[in-house]
Amino acid sequence: MKKKLGIVFLALVLMLTLITGCGKKTEEVVPYNYDLTEYVKIPDYHDLPFMTKTAEITDEDVEKEIQSLLEYASTVENSTTGVVEDGDTINIAFAGKIDGELFEGGSSESYDLTVGTTSMIDGFVEGLIGKNVGETVTLDLQFPEEYHSAEVAGKPVVFEVTINSKKIVTKPEFNDAFVQANSEFQTTDEFRTNLKETLTKQAQDSIDAEVKDALWSVILNGAEAVQYPEEELATATTAAEEMEAEYKAQATLYGMEWEQFLELLMGTDEAGFAEMKEEYAKNMVLSDMVLYKMARDEGVTVSQSEFEEKVKEILAANNFTEESFQSSYGTTIYEFAEDNGWKTSFLLERLMDKVIEYGHEVSEEEFNEYVDHELGREQDHDHEHEEAEEGEEVEEGSEGEGEASETEEGAAETEEGSSETEEGASEEGASEEGSEQSEGEGNGGN
Repeated sequence: MKKKLGIVFLALVLMLTLITGCGKKTEEVVPYNYDLTEYVKIPDYHDLPFMTKTAEITDEDVEKEIQSLLEYASTVENSTTGVVEDGDTINIAFAGKIDGELFEGGSSESYDLTVGTTSMIDGFVEGLIGKNVGETVTLDLQFPEEYHSAEVAGKPVVFEVTINSKKIVTKPEFNDAFVQANSEFQTTDEFRTNLKETLTKQAQDSIDAEVKDALWSVILNGAEAVQYPEEELATATTAAEEMEAEYKAQATLYGMEWEQFLELLMGTDEAGFAEMKEEYAKNMVLSDMVLYKMARDEGVTVSQSEFEEKVKEILAANNFTEESFQSSYGTTIYEFAEDNGWKTSFLLERLMDKVIEYGHEVSEEEFNEYVDHELGREQDHDHEHEEAEEGEEVEEGSEGEGEASETEEGAAETEEGSSETEEGASEEGASEEGSEQSEGEGNGGN
């Protein structure tokens, strides 16, 4: 449980690093250690509006978190006894035959499915409910006509299914013994009180971070790169190329061509992605230049000793020691923090505290309106409203044009029918997960 909380927190800090666009920094090299005046123009940030909002955590929020912790602490064992019920996760072995012959992808020695969740062809999962673990069941079924594999679509099939085991989840009781074994507290009341304080602080930190992130976005949106320093831009371009390599690895993992990956998952083509890479690199450099110029202008720094003290606070807040962290992650906390740009994130956080000191407080509504206006969202909302009004006018104008309307309605019905056919084929087919688990053997259930 303690490890889970630590992982979540570390992920949040890393997320901040990614949001700011700041990459890995080392202690030996001082980033942008020269006058940035001729490289970047920064808008005035000395009287920006900000909002304050108090986080509220209810008893229900606390109980929900407790249940989450109990689920994380639950134990799972494979039982070879019992009856299959809705919601159970079971392990099965199955062999499918068409015309008395085994067919490719129709068998698996070990396949996990969750009753009521895993999609198989009609009658497969339903035929296992109420059966005993260890029992072998014969299922006389038929593949749907719209099944994705034309070789078996519409054909009768007989599955011999053996229920190997079912998973039994034992959830611990929330009592003093659980609290004492998993925390520094002695009673459930003490644990609840501390948990509420912790959740409140996390929620407040999240609210404050959102305000700072919004103001940082406003500053960046108003900043202008006069020119880009060659060395830093080259480094950022290399980072963009590494990102492209990671995307291409994902495409290969998904069994997709690179052009197909770009079109389906990123909504662009190779030329468009090349522009995205260039913009990504330039935005990274612009973000860094704004950060370091503002920090130097304001005299904001994070010394090595302050950095280490901040890291120690994070360790303590998540019940880690330096030794236990290294044992869990295989690296020291300081190496992990430096590799993931924590010091840069701490610098940005301290800088935005300074920006808020200069600012003036407004209501939440006024703050959101200001941010939307500065980031151009207001224009987007107005454009959407205009489009909606135009749509209503077109709809009103089309009244009486029965023939055209009927044609469009028929086309819509045709499209809807096609969609339903595709959805039916997907739902009636077996789980894609099955083919992965059985490594090509479980296609009969797919």
